[in-house]
Formats: sequence, structure tokens, C-alpha cells
Amino acid sequence: MTHKLIQKHLLHGTQEFELIDDVIKVKTSSLLKGKKQLDIDVAILNPEPVISKTHLHFHSRVKCGPLISLYLNKPNVEKFNAFVDAVKVKAKMEFDVFAGLQK
Repeated sequence: MTHKLIQKHLLHGTQEFELIDDVIKVKTSSLLKGKKQLDIDVAILNPEPVISKTHLHFHSRVKCGPLISLYLNKPNVEKFNAFVDAVKVKAKMEFDVFAGLQK
């Protein structure tokens, strides 16, 4: 199943997140930085995000910094929460399979 979230910011441009199987495809585009694309394996994400004032961050299980940063409640609360919940569930499930805790 595919989950997709597109967030737009006036100054920072557009960021698009797509959860496909065990990978999150991140596409960003802005006037100053151009276009970038990155694939992140869901198994390395900590399923418990960290919330700052304006962002929700998914950190790696190994490194300190955030791998994915989402603008809080954009484009709307329902779509945002549905995407975050899907990432949390998938991250826990993929790590459990990787660690041999679940078949």
C-alpha cells in the first residue's frame, strides 16, 4: 500500500513523501536549492517521532539527527496524521522483521 504526503511552504518550497513498501521516497524542490530526491529505508527509522515547535522529526535508530522532517499538520491534520501513523507502524514492523522478532 502506498501513502503519500505533499507539503508546501512559501519560503522553503515543496516536499513530497511517499511510503512504498519498505522505503520512503523523499522529493524536495525549492527555488534556491533546486530539486533533490532521496530514498530512506523504513527499518532504520525510530518509530517514535520527535516534535519541535513547527516540525515532526523521524530520527534514525543509530544516528542522532533527523532523517525526515515534516511540517506539522500540513496539508491538513487528517492527511498528516494518517501518513505519520503509517510510517510509525511500518518502521516498527520492518525493524521487528529485520531483528528476527517477527516472521
